Amino acid sequence: MFNTSQTLSTSDVYYSTTPIDLKAPYNVTTAGRKTILITGGARGLGEGMLREFAKLGATVIVGDLNETRGESVTAEIRMSSGNLNVHFLPLDVTSYTSQCEFFRSARKLSPTGKITTVIANAGVAELGSFIEPSPTKIPLDVDPPEPDMTTVDVNFKGVLYTTKLALHHLRSSPVGQRELILVGSMSSFTSGPMMAVYSATKHGVLGLFRSIRLFPSKRDGVRINMICPYFVDTPIVPIGGKVMLAGLEIAVLDDVVDAVSRLVCDEGIAGRCLAIAPRQAGGVMEVGVHEMENVDAFCRRVVIAMNMQSKMEIFTKFLVDILWLLVVGPILRLFE
Repeated sequence: MFNTSQTLSTSDVYYSTTPIDLKAPYNVTTAGRKTILITGGARGLGEGMLREFAKLGATVIVGDLNETRGESVTAEIRMSSGNLNVHFLPLDVTSYTSQCEFFRSARKLSPTGKITTVIANAGVAELGSFIEPSPTKIPLDVDPPEPDMTTVDVNFKGVLYTTKLALHHLRSSPVGQRELILVGSMSSFTSGPMMAVYSATKHGVLGLFRSIRLFPSKRDGVRINMICPYFVDTPIVPIGGKVMLAGLEIAVLDDVVDAVSRLVCDEGIAGRCLAIAPRQAGGVMEVGVHEMENVDAFCRRVVIAMNMQSKMEIFTKFLVDILWLLVVGPILRLFE
């Protein structure tokens, strides 16, 4: 057994820093030395992030399935911002091959050949309805139609691919400058009508965030944070959704961009999750803080156990190497 009261040093765990002071200013000038990748950056939230980071002088590389829109918006932003380090690359997040090419090409476009920041933003709304047609209208001896899995492929499988490749390529940057931001939704915590699959995928992204933020030794010191916006007036909101939201206050794109900018520019934030609600409901706020505190003791026990396992693996390898050098090697040489 291990001592659950053991104090963890920063070399042991960096999975979660203290709660964020959202009233405190942050230094936006740090953005100027970053190379930022944004998936799904041709419109909506991704385009808002692209415009902000281009204005701050960062190298920004966006990938999107909509090549016409991606090329036009990056060309317009290069001209309006004067930042020539703004690039578009075609990207299908549901294809691992496409994502691999996106990351490789992005490193070639980076002035430093490195990637400091990845924002897993690409997403789609609920496509079709998981519960339609009504099962009661289909004879029992007839199979219901196969559900459209595009939402799962984009919103969850695509994020898994992005995360996998981000943790690989972010090693090109110095420790302390490596960061991954996952884009969830208020649906990561709640549910809504006619959004079963969408909510499930966003719950999945939250589960991914909660898991991978735990073990920095396995992540090479990558800061991992998350944002969860409420409805924002972007193309992802379908016509039906806009009708339902008519007359109601929604979240503001500028608040989403500010939340992401804070997470990117303040390099002291790790393992935190920001929600972006309508301003009358509080605007940008931290969520899951109390839940994170409640599970902190459990997480510490798990992290201590994992670190002890890692140290034992290193020690075991050391002993095997010594045994080979002093015993097995000489014996084998006797038979040469």
